[in-house]
Amino acid sequence: MLKIKAFRKKITPVTGVRLAGYGSDVVSDGIHDELYISGIAFSDGKSKKILLSYDLLGMDRPLVVKIRRKCAKILKIKETDVVLCCTHTHSGPHTRSNSKINMRNLEYSGQLVDWSAESVTGSFDNMTAVDVYLYSADVFENVNRRVTLPGNVFAYLPFNKHLQSMVNGITDPELGMVFFTKKGGSKLISSIVNYSAHPLSSQSSGESSLKITSDYPGVLRKIVERDLGGLCVFVTGACGDLHPVNFESGFEKTEEMGKNLAVKVIESYSQALRIRECKLKNYYLETRSTTVKLEIKNGAKSVLMPLFKNKKHEKAEIHFLKIGDVCFVGVPGELLCEPGMEIK
Repeated sequence: MLKIKAFRKKITPVTGVRLAGYGSDVVSDGIHDELYISGIAFSDGKSKKILLSYDLLGMDRPLVVKIRRKCAKILKIKETDVVLCCTHTHSGPHTRSNSKINMRNLEYSGQLVDWSAESVTGSFDNMTAVDVYLYSADVFENVNRRVTLPGNVFAYLPFNKHLQSMVNGITDPELGMVFFTKKGGSKLISSIVNYSAHPLSSQSSGESSLKITSDYPGVLRKIVERDLGGLCVFVTGACGDLHPVNFESGFEKTEEMGKNLAVKVIESYSQALRIRECKLKNYYLETRSTTVKLEIKNGAKSVLMPLFKNKKHEKAEIHFLKIGDVCFVGVPGELLCEPGMEIK
């Protein structure tokens, strides 16, 4: 029997912090919507695991290790049983340092460790027995940000928006969903939604680029929770080269994208419950971590990537969370769409 408990913790920084994702000089002047940790605790009667999703661009490994260690100690589980991911919003504070200037917000990062610990405290108490349903559907809300031109020349779409009608790079339209219902019924306790697109539909050169926001994942969660109930956790897919169709287009398009994805989740829920094959038969839990050695290409050794200077290889941790026949694969950095689809 699988039991879960879903929870959420606000992690919005104060106005005036520098925003990650667009250089060193983007200073927030307001809060459009709150940032959160959204999490689910799992227990199959033999082991306990926890998944935490952060409305942040990303985190340095030392910060990840600190959070895992503190949460694992509180929950009395192994560090590898604490699985972390980020939604990759470009409109949150700096929590990583792999840029030309080390802009990581040390004060905020310290708070993040404490907030994470607070969020998981008591997460294995008063859990709910659930059934699990898996479903997926195609939604065409993303676009590859590289355009291939004659002569095998590539153009970067954000600098060449006039070429958007010519985009021809690979995309992954799959919207993946896992629904956790109260055992024996249809009441939704929590959901996990996965989609591959940079959360930067709100960004532009105007006021919207100066607001703290979770971007379209926040809109998606809000609508799903309003119409289906339960707590919705968004986990980003391999979006390293995928943008929203309407990227850098302001908050109106952000609402539109989040709603389009949410509507498909809501439509899919009833379908998942009706189709016998969508219900998982095995609910056993397993986590695993492995380290792989990656070759660093010369193009990565630029002034923008000082962490890779004079390095030929870099170690990367791959983290796995299995719930029966469903496996979540966590990778560091911004994995491109095609290797992400190969992993699937």
